[in-house]
Amino acid sequence: MSKTPSAEKLYAKFLGALANNKPGDWILAVFEGSPSEGMYSWCSDCVAASGDLTSFLEEYTGDVKVSQFKVGTKNEWEDDVIGPSPFRMKFPFLSDLPTAILFNGKLDVARFIAPRKEDLLYLSKRATTYEDQKASGSWNPPKGTEIPRYKPAALLNRKRRE
Repeated sequence: MSKTPSAEKLYAKFLGALANNKPGDWILAVFEGSPSEGMYSWCSDCVAASGDLTSFLEEYTGDVKVSQFKVGTKNEWEDDVIGPSPFRMKFPFLSDLPTAILFNGKLDVARFIAPRKEDLLYLSKRATTYEDQKASGSWNPPKGTEIPRYKPAALLNRKRRE
């Protein structure tokens, strides 16, 4: 059996895929737990959602690129000894699995936790709606090339108003 890549390697793979997105490219990324010992994902919600994802992938013919990203083992996802998964502590700041995120370039524009087939269809159609909104000028996404960075420590260090 092959060894599951580490969460750090899987995170680097995700960042590499996202870095290849051009500002106008649409990608629907589905994040899920890695298989345990080459079998099924350790994430029971990921296993439950896999039928919907498979059905969506078999039928989908749109322009949005669909990619699946594994996040590592259960221990890596939950471990407090070596620290939480990079997928939880860094962009895209996942809180639950599975999670589907619609990206425009590197911008996270919409997401669903525990997506069903209908949710994946909605997200893929949402890209067309956003493109129509960009064309009409009613949506102007940020122009930066950097992945958004959040600084939770800065929020914690704020002084309280008295």
